[in-house]
Amino acid sequence: SVERLDYVKGPIEKMLAYEAFLEQHPEWREKVTMINIVTPPTPGMEVYKSTREKLDQVIGRVNGRYSGVNWTPVKYFFRSLPFEELVAYYVAADIAWITPLRDGLNLVCKEYVSAKAASRRQGVLVLSEFAGAAAELKGAILTNPYDINGMIKSLNAALELNGHEIEFRMNDLIERVKKYDVTAWGDNFLSFRTA
Repeated sequence: SVERLDYVKGPIEKMLAYEAFLEQHPEWREKVTMINIVTPPTPGMEVYKSTREKLDQVIGRVNGRYSGVNWTPVKYFFRSLPFEELVAYYVAADIAWITPLRDGLNLVCKEYVSAKAASRRQGVLVLSEFAGAAAELKGAILTNPYDINGMIKSLNAALELNGHEIEFRMNDLIERVKKYDVTAWGDNFLSFRTA
């Protein structure tokens, strides 16, 4: 998970869903680790202070409840990462769980797909149906971030996909990201211009 610290990105809802997922699916404990990368807001933005406090509390509770000697359920990074390091996380991640409550295009999901394409590695995209990119990225597993049970089901579905289905979905995502790049977007936008 990669997102800016913003309540609209749904970081607390996602973490509550992950906590409930570990409760309902003990078979995935010690097998799944969530890497949660949260970029701090612009300095002076006090409105996000309570979001960070709540997020820290939920992550602390999840790690306190489920951690073992050899496993921590959430690896939490509250800082900006160099782009090269971020791409390495995209390549390594089996699943990208991008679940904003409301979002415009959301480029994180496209960065994930692009990193998978460049590395020729497979992965699964679980994407909020309220992200603008959801209309385009048909290979994603869509989820409703307001529905905790739906979030749990979509994460479990992503984890249980077989290799053929993962490859099929990722190939579709890659083709869409390649086809609808910034040039295609610009050409499409300008074609609607009135004289």
